[in-house]
Amino acid sequence: MAIQKNECVEFAMLSERVYRTFLELIKHELDSAGIIDISPIQAAVLLNIDNNTITMSEVISRGYYMGSNASYNLKKMINNGYINQLQSDYDKRTSFLKLTNKGRNLLDSLQSKISGHAKSLESNIKEKMNLYKLNNCLKNINNYWKNIIDMGHRI
Repeated sequence: MAIQKNECVEFAMLSERVYRTFLELIKHELDSAGIIDISPIQAAVLLNIDNNTITMSEVISRGYYMGSNASYNLKKMINNGYINQLQSDYDKRTSFLKLTNKGRNLLDSLQSKISGHAKSLESNIKEKMNLYKLNNCLKNINNYWKNIIDMGHRI
C-alpha cells in the first residue's frame, strides 16, 4: 500500500511547484520577447509592485521571491532601468520604488500575456474552477497559517 501524504503537506508542496512553474512561464515569455536584462524573479517583483509606489522594505517583507535575494534583485532592476528608487523626504532611511516607463511597458506586456494564459487555463482545465475563488481560498489558508505563527501556537 502506498503511503499517502498529509493533505496540508501536499498542498504546500504543490503551491511551491505551481509558483516555480509560473516563474518558468514568465521566463518563456521573456525569452520569446528577447528580453535578457531581467530575470523571472525580478519580473515577479514588477508584477507585485504593479503601478504602485511602495517601500523597499514592503517588497522584501512580502517574500514572494523564493530562493532569491530581494535587495540584490531590486538593485539590478534599478540599474537596468525597470524601477526608480526615490528617497523619502521625511525619513532618509526609507526609500520608495516605482516603475519606470520601461518597467511599466514590461508589466503591461506580462499582465496581458498572463491574462491570456488565465483565460485559457479556465477554459481548458478538466475540472471547472474559478481562479478568483481559488485565490481567495489560498489567501485564507495563508492567513490562517500566518496567524498561527504570529500568535506563537504550536502544531
